[in-house]
Amino acid sequence: MATVEKVEKSRKKRIDRKKLLEILTYEVVDGKPVYYRGYKEVLKGKKQPEEVMGASFLHGRFVALITNWLMENLGNKYVVVSGELGYTVEGGWRSLDIAVFRYKDVKDKLESENYIDIPPVLVFEINVRAEIESEMEYVVKKSEDLLESGVEKVVWIFTKIKKIMVFERGGVGLILNWDEDIELIEDLKLNIKKLIKRP
Repeated sequence: MATVEKVEKSRKKRIDRKKLLEILTYEVVDGKPVYYRGYKEVLKGKKQPEEVMGASFLHGRFVALITNWLMENLGNKYVVVSGELGYTVEGGWRSLDIAVFRYKDVKDKLESENYIDIPPVLVFEINVRAEIESEMEYVVKKSEDLLESGVEKVVWIFTKIKKIMVFERGGVGLILNWDEDIELIEDLKLNIKKLIKRP
């Protein structure tokens, strides 16, 4: 009887671990899961899933500031979506901090409760929140995946080092300083240093 209980406990532990890993999946790339940074601490019981999945105040502030600025400046030809939007790509899905779509491309999807498969025109990513070996390798791979899927421009903002990276279809990647203007779409330019000084 003790053996049956032991087997049952072991099976339940495996199922619980599998469910936990599903919850802690940040993206799926080439059919393989990429987990939230800090997921191992959750598996060890040292942290709750929410502690690694939740964004920092700074991250949330950047997402809000940029989203509001885009909505103010782009007009109704575009739809701005934020909050880790699920975007399906070949071999899985990517999580997007901020995505800008042409309204005409998504007008039939505005009430969809599924991940979107229509490429945004522009994507913003604020820092890397995935548990990966090489941050730079991850940034380049994610940017390339997005561009190959039809995204026109990917902008990465790194708050700690105060740098910006811009990847564009058919263009060369750029590294910009905090106070330099980022060329977006339709001649619109964003200056992060000026934006974050706004109340």
